[in-house]
Amino acid sequence: MKHARMMRFVILLGAAVLLLVIAACAAPAAPAPTPEPQVVVQTVVVKETVEVPVEKTVVVKETVEVEKTVVVKETVEAACATKKDKYKIGFANLTEDIVFTQLVGQGIKDEAKKAGVDLVLADNKLDGATALANADNFILQGVDGVIEFQTDEKFGNVMMDKFRQEGIPVIAIDIPMPGATFFGADNYRAGSMAGEAAAKWVNANWDGKLDAVVSLDLPQSGPIPAARLQGQLEGLLNNVKTKPADDMIFHLDSKNTQDEAFRVVSDTLPKIPNARHVVGININEGTALGTIAAFEAAGRKEDIVVVAQGADPSGQDEMVKEGSRHLGSTGYFPEKYGTYLIPAMIDLLNCKSLPPSIYVDHVFISKDNLCKYYPEHASCK
Repeated sequence: MKHARMMRFVILLGAAVLLLVIAACAAPAAPAPTPEPQVVVQTVVVKETVEVPVEKTVVVKETVEVEKTVVVKETVEAACATKKDKYKIGFANLTEDIVFTQLVGQGIKDEAKKAGVDLVLADNKLDGATALANADNFILQGVDGVIEFQTDEKFGNVMMDKFRQEGIPVIAIDIPMPGATFFGADNYRAGSMAGEAAAKWVNANWDGKLDAVVSLDLPQSGPIPAARLQGQLEGLLNNVKTKPADDMIFHLDSKNTQDEAFRVVSDTLPKIPNARHVVGININEGTALGTIAAFEAAGRKEDIVVVAQGADPSGQDEMVKEGSRHLGSTGYFPEKYGTYLIPAMIDLLNCKSLPPSIYVDHVFISKDNLCKYYPEHASCK
């Protein structure tokens, strides 16, 4: 009995041990430790981020440069509508009856021939209405550019409006036109040179005494050419020892001609019967010669001395005469105008920029230095 109980105890104990072994075998295994993240993954991400923007930046930069080059080239070519291989240029001269303008015209013809330019010529005849008709003719003939030498400022606006509507660039000689490039005298400075020379002579030869001034003006040409008369008058009065009374300064309309100067000065002489020291200042050489002739005709040659503007051959011939009353002129060198004007017009037509004003280099010329600047003159041989 006792043995039987012992046997059951042993069996139960074995069964318990067996259950514990089975339970231990059936329990899940402990999870394996999680591996740390690999650095290689981050490296791959960084590599892709860097390469893609760099590649795109290079492509965009090259595209912009190519487009910019093409646009600039097309803009420049399109902007110069007046550019051609050969040009037809209109030249309207002030008049063909004055030595100065004859020299201007010849110089322009010579330079146009050298440059291979076709020149269309016109004569403005010192008349605004004629200049306007010539402008219309230039447009009809299809000129590419115009060199305009005309005297009446009132017609300048109308003429320039016509030229602008046709896209025709203009260079204006001596008398400005609105919107045109100006070429010619540095008027006030040129005038001052002559006035200062006259004052020096008066101080040395008349003991600085000045009784009267006759100024041969050209009011129709406006304020710019008038500056050469202002420069002469102020250069004279600011440097002479004794100034004349205001009512002894006479402004006369010369109409730009020798004949008209002779007439208006002759009409003025009876008003100054006692004036023995008179200076004549002038818009050009022709009016200076007319002034001298008027005093000579009145038997008063010794009462006058003149200075002028231009120093063309007519003035040169007068100033070298024995006992001449012509002291000298500010040189404009009209024979060289063409060397400035034709290249300047070609530059305009090629769309090259020019300054608004191109001035002549001036020198005051008298018999003392004439041969330096004009060695071919007869008096220099």
